[in-house]
Amino acid sequence: MENFEFDGIRIAYLQHGDEGPAVVFLHNAGSSHLIWTPQITALAGRYRVYALDLPGYGSSDQPADGFTLERYTELVRQFLLAHELTDVGLVGNCLGSAISLTLARRNPGLVRAVVAINPLTESTAMHGDLGALARITRGLPTLGARILGGWHTPKWFARSTIRSWFSSGRAYRECPYVAPLSAGFPARALVGLVRDLSAFTALDHWPDRDQLPPICTIWGTENRILSAAAGRTLNAQLRPDRAEWLDRSGHVPMLERAPEVTAIVTGFFAEAFAQPNPRTALA
Repeated sequence: MENFEFDGIRIAYLQHGDEGPAVVFLHNAGSSHLIWTPQITALAGRYRVYALDLPGYGSSDQPADGFTLERYTELVRQFLLAHELTDVGLVGNCLGSAISLTLARRNPGLVRAVVAINPLTESTAMHGDLGALARITRGLPTLGARILGGWHTPKWFARSTIRSWFSSGRAYRECPYVAPLSAGFPARALVGLVRDLSAFTALDHWPDRDQLPPICTIWGTENRILSAAAGRTLNAQLRPDRAEWLDRSGHVPMLERAPEVTAIVTGFFAEAFAQPNPRTALA
């Protein structure tokens, strides 16, 4: 993996492919670039593919703080600028979708199209299992949150978390990436995220949708972490150009339904990149 420095923090990323438009993958909280392995392999022959490990996860540094939507979005913006990437395709899951949509809203000229899988908003979180954790951590005093945040999640906790991402025990057992994803992560990364959920409220409302790049949403209908029902309400606001609902899939459809997700992503980007981008001047 290669490294990029953001405010003194080392960010690890994977790059594959030397030709074509740039596509950047952003994972959900608790995971790493590994969740995108099937899609990276499929897209690398046609695109320049980048997959980041967000701070606190994978091979990136584990800072003491800064696990907020604002910081994550600025990190990705600086990554694109440092690598002279414009007119990019963004693919995110959960937190990665929230970052992608926020960046597209703020810098539409940098983004050609967005695939937002299980997008994290305040509403989709609070109506899912993540909402229970949010209610607990929001009620903690600052000292209590700091103490909890100092805990590094052990392997058993990481495995339990990963199991909840899948729609079935069989899909979980057959996934080859469970073991490498089970090393754990600093609890402060997740605590910081859920205590920042109010910042995600803006993603439930899209009065500026007509000014944004093409968007495709993908939801796992059996997602327990975020609410797929709230996702339907979100889609009514977001008005994606393409909306997919995958049965037998939970929080990680890119692993549970890899061929279908790969086909959706490649098809959506093939169409998006075939058209001129009227927003390039806004970069």
